[in-house]
Amino acid sequence: MADLEGGRISSRQFLALLVLARLVAMLIDCPTISGTSVDNDAWIAIALSTLLALAWGLLVVRLSSMFPGMTIIEYSQVILGPWLGRIVGLMLIVFFLHQSAYTAHIGSAAYVSTIMPETPLWVFVVMLTFLCANSARNGLEVLARAGSVSFGITLVLLGLLLVFPLGLMDLGNLLPTMAQGWLPVQDAMLLSFAIFGELVVMTMMIPYMDRPQEAGKMVVYAFLLAGFLFTWFATVLAAVFGPIMSTLIMPAFSLGRVIRISSVAERLEVIPLVAWTLSAGVKQALFLWAAMLGIAQWFRLSELRVLAYPVGALVGALALWVFRSTIDLSSFSTLPRFGAISFLVTVATPLFLYMMALIRRMAERLVKRGG
Repeated sequence: MADLEGGRISSRQFLALLVLARLVAMLIDCPTISGTSVDNDAWIAIALSTLLALAWGLLVVRLSSMFPGMTIIEYSQVILGPWLGRIVGLMLIVFFLHQSAYTAHIGSAAYVSTIMPETPLWVFVVMLTFLCANSARNGLEVLARAGSVSFGITLVLLGLLLVFPLGLMDLGNLLPTMAQGWLPVQDAMLLSFAIFGELVVMTMMIPYMDRPQEAGKMVVYAFLLAGFLFTWFATVLAAVFGPIMSTLIMPAFSLGRVIRISSVAERLEVIPLVAWTLSAGVKQALFLWAAMLGIAQWFRLSELRVLAYPVGALVGALALWVFRSTIDLSSFSTLPRFGAISFLVTVATPLFLYMMALIRRMAERLVKRGG
């Protein structure tokens, strides 16, 4: 079934796709900050969640390495059998579809809320989803090339966004540390870790790496880079905005608005605008592609490209139907809702598969010795 996707991606392209997918949550809604009461301790929560994510990511890579050339949709059926394995695969496909739809809606809502408030939301959803479906139709290799270019541009823009406000920072706003106790930090840490769980999409990409043995190293680099950027971002926000940080609807956009470069330029909202456009587009297309590949493998189809526009239409419909407003988005991006879904699909499921794979291998060895 690996022949469904004929393209191959490099280790650097794999890293770029992972980092871009993780940065969307930072550049647009930043639920780790806006969805919790962590306030100026957000950087602590994000740093701790990065360490948890590293352990989880290496476990997921280890699981994939046990079944070379197979995606999680395929090896879940090898581990659990055809029926239970297909149920697990279907759950993951629905998760990929949901995340693509979520990204489509939140990216479109960001445009409506900031620069084009009179344009209907569905216009942006349709436009973005069509472009992403067209990108996914061209395969992972083309998507990875676009991701590499977007990765470089996004890093430069993000660097500018985090460096320009240095003169506005008041490090006193970072104190006192943990004034509300450990619980808010814990909730924010778990929510940030749950967002890292979206990168379970790597289980669909690893079989198509030209050097899959480097997946573990690239996951470590990607998680550390994303965690560092997010921690730095949270520190800058806290130092610039102080106690009102948690009230910001789009923290990155708000940060761009306060930037002033002498008398030359001010209110540089274009920086986060371009950065989130690139990262959200790549993430939506990546999850759409993962859903396409999962559906093709689940139904044992022989063609992948034909699914692009039907799956894209489904993603667009879900983006408008599941999330009716920004209130729905905000209420979903919380620990009780998204956190619970993410822990079930992206943490508990791979851990269960890994344990069952170990048990299966031990049983096979005992049978061979007995024979």
